[in-house]
Amino acid sequence: MVEKNSKRLANLSLLVASTGFVATMPFQAKFIQILSGGFEAALVGGLADWFAVTAMFRHPLNIPIPHTALLPKNRAKITEGILSSLNNQWLSKESLIEKVNEQKWIEKGVDSFENMLNDEESKEKIISSIQEFGSSIQKKSIEKIIQDSLHTTLKSISSEKIWSNVIDKIFQNEWDEKTYEFLIDKIEDYVKMPHIKELIGREIIQFIERKFFMIKAFLPMIGEEKIIEFIHNGLLDLLIELKNPESDRRKTILSFIRIEAEKSKTNENVIRQLDEWKNSGATYAIQEVTNWIQNKLADRTYILNTLLRLLDFIKKSGWVNKIDISFKKILYQLIEKYHYKIGELVRMNIEKLSTEEITDLLENKIGKDITWIRVNGAVCGFLIGIILSTIQIIFK
Repeated sequence: MVEKNSKRLANLSLLVASTGFVATMPFQAKFIQILSGGFEAALVGGLADWFAVTAMFRHPLNIPIPHTALLPKNRAKITEGILSSLNNQWLSKESLIEKVNEQKWIEKGVDSFENMLNDEESKEKIISSIQEFGSSIQKKSIEKIIQDSLHTTLKSISSEKIWSNVIDKIFQNEWDEKTYEFLIDKIEDYVKMPHIKELIGREIIQFIERKFFMIKAFLPMIGEEKIIEFIHNGLLDLLIELKNPESDRRKTILSFIRIEAEKSKTNENVIRQLDEWKNSGATYAIQEVTNWIQNKLADRTYILNTLLRLLDFIKKSGWVNKIDISFKKILYQLIEKYHYKIGELVRMNIEKLSTEEITDLLENKIGKDITWIRVNGAVCGFLIGIILSTIQIIFK
């Protein structure tokens, strides 16, 4: 394996200790002997630390000495230890839920968006983005989107059922009688007008003259004014009778209206006409909505005001808290359901690495600190060796 830069300093300390020890051995001077003792101790300390550090990752000099290559041999235990710490401590369900609970994403998001709208540059970019998005959508596409969204709703609306409900509602609220009385009152007011009285009278006289020749000869004898007055009074009496709740004619007319209305509930022509109105009304509405959307997307002031109103509504309506609570509930459920996936993902990625890759990875990550262990071992050995050699010479 290529030697890493992090090991060079440690190797250099061993080289210095070895060179110093060999260089000072032939000399007998006391000072040189003290240095020799220091270099000897430095060499022993450096070699001992080199052996200890190397034994963590691999067999020293590739010799399978017992209790060496600790990390490769204990790969499974280390993996399980990492997963246990990950699942139960670092990223436990409780810690994740606590972190989720501390955050207020929706509120922060709304505040951030509001700040962007208060900033001229950001505001212009947002409005331009909305307009660009709107202009990129063809009119036919907008119509299709609206039509597709309304298709299910329109399909579920039964014209026959709606018409049946309308008729039932009319009868339940007696709107048929109220409408009938309203029309009779209006007709009565109309008939009481002098010019209408004259018009109706003359029309009836002309009708009699055209259809009944024998009666025509007697009309001048009676007098036109008397005939008009007679017809007018007859019409008013008929209207008064039709207004009377106990009148048989009134009951007959209302009964006829209700019978015909009930029949219309299943009348195919009526239902077909209602379906045509529904479809044509939907088509018209889609066109109008499409035109409205396109016009509003071209209005920068309208877009800005709409965004501001929407933000104000969201903040005042309490939607922020409601959405935040709902969002957090979803996250809680996801954590409960998929928390174990974190461990599985880490395990899968660890298992993808070979033992040599894991060893190399760990050695590189903590290589600087390990290097200093070896350097410190050599330096401490050197100092201790000097002290011991000095004491030995003194006592001799």
